[in-house]
Amino acid sequence: MGHAMKTVYLGRQSRRVTPAPDMEGDVLELLADNWDDYGNKTTFATTCRIAGKRVELGYLKLMLEDADSSERKLDKLREEGWNGIFPIPGTRYLSLPGEISFYEQLRDRLGEAAAKQAAQQLRDASYLVYIEQDPDALALIDTQAFRKSLQRERGEIKSYLDGWKIFAAASMAVLDLGFRFNDVYGDLSTLNLKFSQRGLLPHGVNVLIGPNGVGKSQLLHQLVRDWLDDNPKKDEHDVGFVEKPNLSQIVVVSYSPFERFPVDLEAHELQDKEVYRYFGFRGRSVSRTKGKLGGISLTHQAPKKNAAASLLDCLTDDLRYKGLRNWANKLATVEKVLRTAFAFDYATVNIGVPDGRASRLYSDAGLLDDLAFDVDEERYVPISSDRIEELKIDKIRDALNAADGVTFFHDGEIVELSSGQKLFSFIVINILGAIRRDSLILIDEPELFLHPTLEIQFIDMLKTILDRFNSKALLATHSLVAVREVPTDCVHVMARTKDGLSIRTPPFQTFGGDMQRISSYVFGDSEASKPFERWITEKLEELGSAEALIEALGKDINEELAIQIQGMEREGW
Repeated sequence: MGHAMKTVYLGRQSRRVTPAPDMEGDVLELLADNWDDYGNKTTFATTCRIAGKRVELGYLKLMLEDADSSERKLDKLREEGWNGIFPIPGTRYLSLPGEISFYEQLRDRLGEAAAKQAAQQLRDASYLVYIEQDPDALALIDTQAFRKSLQRERGEIKSYLDGWKIFAAASMAVLDLGFRFNDVYGDLSTLNLKFSQRGLLPHGVNVLIGPNGVGKSQLLHQLVRDWLDDNPKKDEHDVGFVEKPNLSQIVVVSYSPFERFPVDLEAHELQDKEVYRYFGFRGRSVSRTKGKLGGISLTHQAPKKNAAASLLDCLTDDLRYKGLRNWANKLATVEKVLRTAFAFDYATVNIGVPDGRASRLYSDAGLLDDLAFDVDEERYVPISSDRIEELKIDKIRDALNAADGVTFFHDGEIVELSSGQKLFSFIVINILGAIRRDSLILIDEPELFLHPTLEIQFIDMLKTILDRFNSKALLATHSLVAVREVPTDCVHVMARTKDGLSIRTPPFQTFGGDMQRISSYVFGDSEASKPFERWITEKLEELGSAEALIEALGKDINEELAIQIQGMEREGW
């Protein structure tokens, strides 16, 4: 730790399989990528070796003053005598990584001084603008190339807004978010999400609640559409975030059969396909026509396929980021959260028929028991937190039967899950597989697929995951259980009024609050009596007193109902 690393460009092209750096020792090499962003070719793949091991850092965007193609300009500089080692002499330039973890990994593997040196050599825009207030950098960020190419993707925007904090030891928090939307009356309304910590109570989850017809789901759809809209000419009075959001990604979880969220980014020309992820009952089919996108349809296979792929994504991320000092191990988190809902030893994926030795899927199988479970001519391989180093992820991906989903084993037997437990496991695995730092998770009506006990565990799970990944969530719901789990200023009650749509927070503390009080405020229960209350009122009139009604009910009455009858007589309902 604490030594320098060389940063170089040697004129090599990136390939489908990224080559090792073409230089000995600790080195970061930029590889030409030829990706076109609005007429600017600024993207470079990277290949890196530190302490003899390959490190996956992701891509980097590099713009040079007055150069449409950074690759051509660098090649010309090399022809003129530059040896390819950064910094580039006599040239004004800026760079930004595709993900904020780029410099986090360098810092945690090489030390802060070496990571800072790499940022200086590459002239990282966030470091130069926010820490050094470098005049050349301040001039270059005002150029069209910076705005259109280096700020094209959400990960780059996040890297620019927050990358400097890696070197300044400042906490990176998703700030409060204002969002303008077209409401059910056709007017422009604003939702003010409160994510900044205030006092001790947790602010990671905000809740949209209200009766049907107030536009909760439509608001989430507008939020997604704005996130995916890269039109730079949006008017300040249009639908959209009030300020550029301090987010790297949006993840949607929606298991309503009627929703119409985008399922992927296949129709969008973005390098970062992870900037938006969708999990629900809809999926894209494989097209038989080359170059044409498959159609989107409702399918019960989609949640299973997503969960199997996401479990392997958890493994991939644990391998990639295990060098980060604050990395929240994804597989260990999956296991911890799901064991609150049901007992199991292993989460497994199906790799087809038991063919060949299971040890071929491991780099070191001698240390382990239960390399695989063979049941009914199917083979299941455990994907668990104690096997991160041993599993051969590429071989497992190649053999994966994703349509079988994720199967849990306990004492060598398959665990039979209820439909609610299955969906709970899918959602936990999908969110963890997709989530990265500074994500926003949008969840539409979780009560559709979870009973109240699992709902509480779900929100508890969300808080755990969000905290570990510095991320936030917004739930659109009718569930009082959800409201009771978040503080008042995180509860947004939507209601139709004669003056238009109203969005307000309850005038009392909802965290751990009384369900009846919350229900009365949100749904107006105090004004609309429930059918059983009308029945009691009629029987009190018919029999003359609470005592007579209680006696007539005999053994069909419980303590709560007796108290309700006495109270209704007293208050003259």
